[in-house]
Amino acid sequence: MAAEWTDENTRIIVELFVKQLRAGNMPNTHLTPNAYDDVGKEFLMRTGLEYTHKQVRNKWDKLKREYNLFKQLKHRETGGGWDFEKNTVKQDNEWWKKAKVDLPGCGKFKKHGLRNEEGLRLLFEDISVDGSDHWNPAYGMPPPSSAALKDALNVDEITDLDLEDDTEEQASPKIASGSKVRLGITIPEKNKRPKTAQVMQEEIRKISSIAHASHTSFQSFLQKDETTSVASTMDLVRACSAIEGTDEHFIATELFIKREQREMFLHMIADSQKGWLRRRFDLKYGN
Repeated sequence: MAAEWTDENTRIIVELFVKQLRAGNMPNTHLTPNAYDDVGKEFLMRTGLEYTHKQVRNKWDKLKREYNLFKQLKHRETGGGWDFEKNTVKQDNEWWKKAKVDLPGCGKFKKHGLRNEEGLRLLFEDISVDGSDHWNPAYGMPPPSSAALKDALNVDEITDLDLEDDTEEQASPKIASGSKVRLGITIPEKNKRPKTAQVMQEEIRKISSIAHASHTSFQSFLQKDETTSVASTMDLVRACSAIEGTDEHFIATELFIKREQREMFLHMIADSQKGWLRRRFDLKYGN
């Protein structure tokens, strides 16, 4: 039978794909063959529609193409802004006309942006730093250590750094007249200012290098922690008796794709977590 991909059916299969990702069944850029079969079986249970392994795999590939296309479209946006109601770029018809030529197929996003974007981001986004994430105490990682900065700056050796007039600086009794001590270095009076500037430039370069390395390592950790944090949160969902097949577990799979929802859940006391999931389910589905 031909595949019928309504908005609801697409939402369900994205949810099932993400479930397989969390279960560790995505070793590289695709799910394992058995994972696609499991998705097909659960999709049949949820919708009554029986699709072949190939149809499920084709839907994966199509979703990936759509995600990458929408991502390119967002990167192309300049100046027009963002339509939060439609979840797409806000541009005039001329802009869209040119965009359709440069990015064939992007016209589908003019009236409404990519649906299920959060789930697709987990599935298809390259695990690399995009600068959008920041450290949060909920993830248990402390701020970067300042030890590297201290070593780079040799702060224990810094005795004075005066950027104003140095004429009133008193020389050490052991230093010859006409010389000063700056950053642990004896500097002849006549060369004092150039040497101080040179030392400052060197220390600034060290600070920049250390800060860049720390930021890169830190952001990389956050990206790698993203999937782990989802899995850890779902472990807590099961721990509060919201097991697979319950309404509470179902709404959790929808909510905890988003980081802010996970953080809210993690800060609740254990006794209130399941009740909160129940209320969120009732609020969305009207039961």
